[in-house]
Amino acid sequence: MGAINKIPGVSGGIVPIIFGFYEKLIFSFSRLDIKSLIILRREGFKSFYEHINGKFLSLLLLGIIVSFFSSSLIIGYLLENYHAQTLGFFCGMIIFSITIILKKISNVNFYNILFITSGFIIGVTFFFISPGSEITNPLFVFFCGMVSVSGMILPGLSGSMILLALGNYKLLLIDSVNALYYSIINMITGYGVEDLDLENKNLIFLLLVFAVGSIIGLILFSKALNHLIIKYNNIIMSSLVGFVAGSIGAIWPWKSENSDDNIGALFLKSTHNHFYYPNNLNIENITILISILAGIFIVYIIEKLNVKD
Repeated sequence: MGAINKIPGVSGGIVPIIFGFYEKLIFSFSRLDIKSLIILRREGFKSFYEHINGKFLSLLLLGIIVSFFSSSLIIGYLLENYHAQTLGFFCGMIIFSITIILKKISNVNFYNILFITSGFIIGVTFFFISPGSEITNPLFVFFCGMVSVSGMILPGLSGSMILLALGNYKLLLIDSVNALYYSIINMITGYGVEDLDLENKNLIFLLLVFAVGSIIGLILFSKALNHLIIKYNNIIMSSLVGFVAGSIGAIWPWKSENSDDNIGALFLKSTHNHFYYPNNLNIENITILISILAGIFIVYIIEKLNVKD
């Protein structure tokens, strides 16, 4: 989830759907509230830890933090050198994950179709939003944290894409993270905090503000979502189907900046790209198709293992 959340257009929330712990994730985050703090004060850390499903959350957050700095480097390399194939792999995973969410809808009626359509429109809308200007105001950065964290728990709604639209993607997910990383390395090698330059200190401060906003947003959003899942499960799952389907375009592997290229049938035009179906099976297109099938196959195997368990 940590690695995937850094990729614009790909939602980290798709991971718990694929691995079968989405409801558990929402439920666990929703228990981080005032009641849990009262339990911590009156009954101690052990009761608090059990109340919030601490073992699950601790392992999950540790994995997110580790992958945010490590696995994302691997994905970054693959996107740099095998861009279309990597997008194809994620595209395959997301396409098959739609079938997983559909199985959670007990009955399909007019209202469910309406929410699927609404979710799809919202997901597609992000293609047509031009990146905003970078804003370093701490209050706006706090707001970015609260809003973008929704991509962590809403499959199909990419937190990175939201930050891109708000203009602070590079500031908060690249510059600030790199500043923190290199500052930690410098301190390990013997340099003190006082040796950091003003720019790095400001970037680290903004990253902390962003983190606080993300934590608060995560708690509030997951609590509301948990309540909605319990009362309106079909509606929420229908909306998620739409979100996920609408987000496919963000990672569609066949894109071109020039619509005049004779490469295939054009079916969608956004602000920066033209989306098309390829009209020939050259080596590149074959490897992309194999990547899509590999993504589908992996999600299929994961789902079967989860069902078996």
